[in-house]
Amino acid sequence: MCKIIEDFKISLIEDGKSPKTIESYVGDIKASIEFLSTKGVEFNGTLQRFYVASYKNYLVESNYEVATINKKINSIHALNRYLVDTDEMKEIVVENSKDRVKIAYGSEKQVEVYSDKDVERLVFYIQNEEKVSKRNKVIVLILR
Repeated sequence: MCKIIEDFKISLIEDGKSPKTIESYVGDIKASIEFLSTKGVEFNGTLQRFYVASYKNYLVESNYEVATINKKINSIHALNRYLVDTDEMKEIVVENSKDRVKIAYGSEKQVEVYSDKDVERLVFYIQNEEKVSKRNKVIVLILR
């Protein structure tokens, strides 16, 4: 395992990445491998989609900032690309478009959502056509 990480680090240096970027990528990779080891999984040089999704869920549940989670996913994606390029793996299993945590444009935090109870109250409220126009009712129903 250490050989793969060292080789990955060397490839980052050869690609001209900054020392801080390299430190960040390698630290993120080691943290993800440590997470897997707590689940009884030994990293053997390949990545599995399930493990990446589990790690992301762990980060979300541990209340990591969205930017931090996305940075860690990006680091794992870089390792995945490296493993494919060196024929250690056959396919890309980490896709930034699927695996990154999405937030509303301009928002720096996760978006707060209504509880099921609040949504139910809102849906009941919009049924009153005297208080809510048809247009606004449709908007609420679409957003639901």
